[in-house]
Amino acid sequence: MTETNNSKREFLKKLYIEQSVNMFRYANSSLYDYYLAEEAVQETFMIAWEKIESLIKMESPVGWLFGTLKITMKRIKTGEYKLKRNFISTNEAITEDTPSQENLESTFFMDDVFSHDDYSILEKIYLHGYSYNELAEEMELPLSTVGMRVKRAKEKFKKNIEE
Repeated sequence: MTETNNSKREFLKKLYIEQSVNMFRYANSSLYDYYLAEEAVQETFMIAWEKIESLIKMESPVGWLFGTLKITMKRIKTGEYKLKRNFISTNEAITEDTPSQENLESTFFMDDVFSHDDYSILEKIYLHGYSYNELAEEMELPLSTVGMRVKRAKEKFKKNIEE
């Protein structure tokens, strides 16, 4: 690793140490979701690394970070809204066309990628308004485990509807 890469890493590390908590608080107050806020901050720092050459030369790299965070949060909000809308409309369409639970499951879980457990998690969040805390309590799992399961269920559902 060259000295230049080390100095770039140190620059970004310093920004992360100084700003990540404030960025997380800002994102969490806007997104109202711990895991989405965490994702927004992580994504912002990934973008910062991609643009590190320019970021180092800026007069206000902190201002750039927060501006990028706002854009990232907007993208996440839009993506989350679309995913929720798609889940609800898919669920309604299948339920109307397939009255029995057996038919619902065979239609919805065609390829064994998106399981009944995945469906149940998203159903509780999108249709019944569960928070991650409520879901963790019901499932008797740590909040971090539930957060990861929700993230994976969303990814699987998104992959299923895109195919």
